Amino acid sequence: MMDTMARDWARLGERLKAGRIARDMEQQEVAAELGVGRGAIWNSESGKVAKVTMTIKLYAKLIGWDDKSVGDVLDGGEPTLVNEPETVALPEAGPERGAASDLSLAVQESLRKGPLLESRVEEVTTPAGRVRATIVIRGEDGLTQEELLAALRALTIQVSAQGGDPETEET
Repeated sequence: MMDTMARDWARLGERLKAGRIARDMEQQEVAAELGVGRGAIWNSESGKVAKVTMTIKLYAKLIGWDDKSVGDVLDGGEPTLVNEPETVALPEAGPERGAASDLSLAVQESLRKGPLLESRVEEVTTPAGRVRATIVIRGEDGLTQEELLAALRALTIQVSAQGGDPETEET
């Protein structure tokens, strides 16, 4: 594998954009499907990234690339289609995970990875009605149960009352 600095991020962006266009999709459609802002798609297509993110991996999957294609393109090769763009199969959450089909691909993918640490549903009654939060916390494979629990105890989630993006901090 080549050094990260020598990898051709602009080339990757060009190929992702070509795949999107082949699917007759706009940047905003891709962004909505992946659960990210349009700017993230623009940055990816413009080569304004310097590491392979979950967004790039899911973007590649959305346009039908196999799991190795991102690295292949970065190293000068071409993507390998696992499905033709118009019939690409997006990741689906299995019934064992119970993920709703209206969740973004990034959330669906995250629900599948790592050992389950905690899951629950919390409901709060407000003057405007009831609010339900479904909480699923997964750890990283390879960590001990003690390490995972320590990470969970250190996690604090702040939710904005204005409907902004939630923030996650470690305390």
